[in-house]
Amino acid sequence: MGSPNHAPGEFRYDILMEDADGRNLRLESTRDLSKAWERFPDLAKQFPGIRIVLRNRQTSELLAQTEDI
Repeated sequence: MGSPNHAPGEFRYDILMEDADGRNLRLESTRDLSKAWERFPDLAKQFPGIRIVLRNRQTSELLAQTEDI
């Protein structure tokens, strides 16, 4: 059985990067929206020129994104 930290449905927010083919690759997941908001600008700085998005995992709502490059 998997770790309780990786139980399905436990994480609510994903920070993703969009690759050259338009696929979203998960960078981080978190349960807390405020933590996701804290991490989003740091991750965007780590990947200049790449589209980074913050998405609600349950609803797929796009909460934030870096500017299209």
